[in-house]
This record gives sequence, structure tokens and C-alpha cells, in this order.
Amino acid sequence: MNHRQLDSYLREINETEAKQLESKKNINDIPSAPPQREENLPFRMPDSPFFTNGPIHIRKHNRFAPMPLHYHNFIELNYIYSGSCRQWINGQEVVLREGQVCLLDSEVVHSIEAMGDNDILINIIMKKNTFTSSFLSRFGSRGIVSDFLANAITENTNHNRYIVFESEGHGELQWFMRSLMCEAFGSRAYAEEMIYNYIMLVFTELMRVYAVRTNNESQHGAAKADLIQVLDYIEQNFRDCTLTQLSKAFSFNANYLGNMLKKRTGKTFIELVKTQRLIHAAGLLANTDKPIEDIAQAVGYSSLGFFYRIFAEQYGMTPMVYRNGQRQGDPRSDG
Repeated sequence: MNHRQLDSYLREINETEAKQLESKKNINDIPSAPPQREENLPFRMPDSPFFTNGPIHIRKHNRFAPMPLHYHNFIELNYIYSGSCRQWINGQEVVLREGQVCLLDSEVVHSIEAMGDNDILINIIMKKNTFTSSFLSRFGSRGIVSDFLANAITENTNHNRYIVFESEGHGELQWFMRSLMCEAFGSRAYAEEMIYNYIMLVFTELMRVYAVRTNNESQHGAAKADLIQVLDYIEQNFRDCTLTQLSKAFSFNANYLGNMLKKRTGKTFIELVKTQRLIHAAGLLANTDKPIEDIAQAVGYSSLGFFYRIFAEQYGMTPMVYRNGQRQGDPRSDG
């Protein structure tokens, strides 16, 4: 399947869409999914129907009828191939435009309003452990922006976040997504291997999307910012950043900004600063011979004892054990 054939395939009205077009009601075409509820309560989507052929499943969202409130234990990446899509995510209205991407963590309650003939939404769903080792090894230690993305595919206690990528102007991402779908909806050999590699390229390009956007908006002095811009500011100013300073930089009330960070990341402002400081400290421990006391000072801690304590809480070992483990090729060495 090539890109032209893909377009024809996606625009064709399938059997379920034909029924929905006639009835204007959602038709359940997912095996073993629970029956639709009359009351306005979310239902849990099962995992089993989607992962019979591997840990990644790609499907076209059925148009012409609303998808009711639901949640699930897997990660979902929504891509708007054509038109637009109006969703409700954690009670907030989110409108996605052609070429944009929305990444949903597990347990996020969301619904999708009825989509028209030109509105084509692609659902890419992934088991939470799909990228645990390969994804984290590439992105997990580069800063809290990448840390936020990496958390979406790891086990933690607060799986209820989502992130929107305004990626419509990024041609490389569009090409990767189309090629990914050609593999998913075609019948070529080694499709599963190609899908996995395209997914990694998609995530890599999404990192670029925010890097470019943040740089452009900072150059124009934008007063308002989304979550990733705020996290990027913390990442760049972690040594001496305060909540008051951060709120002034983005023209937000400090209490509002602090509550927003907690709600959207599961971490307080202090915890986010600590995360970035320790990420930077870990890099210095692994890649330099600086004394540990100097590293503590460099990342913003005047008390060496306090630095030792919070580093051990984060990494499960002392800074010295961590450094020795990195030198020996085993970052989890306990000495």
C-alpha cells in the first residue's frame, strides 16, 4: 500500500460507519467490549481485542456517531489525518486539527464527538510496557520535558495525563505517520517490525515539534504558555527557579500555576525542580570527575547531606555508588 492507496482506504465508508451514518448512534465493533450504558458514566475498554498480533494496534476511528466516555489501561496516540476532531478529555474540551497529535496516558477518561465525512482520526494504541527499555534509554534522562513523555509509558501512581502536539506544520511527522499506516493497513512482510521502528521515529519527531515550538514562541515573547513550555522553562532554569519567578515569566497567578502543574504532571513545582536537578546531577556523576560536593552546588544544593538523601530517594543508591555503577556499565549497581 502506498500513500495514495492509503488515502482511498481511509476515506472509504466501512460497514460500521455505514450503520452509524444511518442511525447516528455508536455501534460497538470491539469484541468483548462491555455493553454501552444508558447513563452518562465512563466504561473501561478491554485490552484483549487489540493486542492479538502484537503490542501495538492501529485502527481508524469510526465516523458519524459519538464515542461515549471511556478509559483503558493502554496508551493511546490520536492522529488527525484529515479534518478535525472534538474530544472531551478529563472534562476539558480539546479540538484537534489536521496533522496534530494527542497522546493519552492510561486511565484518562475521554469521549469523541461525532465526526464528519472528511474527519479522519487514527487511533494508535500501545501496551504500557511496549517501549519501557528502548524509549527510556533514548529520552528518559534528557530533561523533564522528555521525562513527562516517558512517564506516559511507565508504571507510576498518577496515570491521568494527556498532551497535545501542534504538529500540523511538520512535514516529516506527516510522512512518518502515513508510512506507518501503510504498514498497518497493508499486507507487506515484516510489517510489525516496520511499525515499531516508525513509532520510534514518530516519538522522536514529536520531541522536535516541541523544541521548535518553544524556541519560536520564546523569540516572540509569548506571554501565555502550555504545560510543555512551562516544563521547558524549569528545565533551563532549575538551579534557581522559584514558583514566583515562573509565574511572572508566563503571566500566571502563582497558585493557579502550581495547581496546574500538580494536576497535569502529578508532581508539585518543588518536585519538578528536584527531578530536573537530580537528572542533571546524575549526568555530571556519570560523565565528569567533579567532586560530589561541587556537583551538589552546581545543581542548586548547598547542603551536601541533603543532596545525598534526596539523590538516594530518587535513584535508590548514593551518588558515589551511582557514579561507580555508571563507570562499570551497571547503573543499578549497589556496590
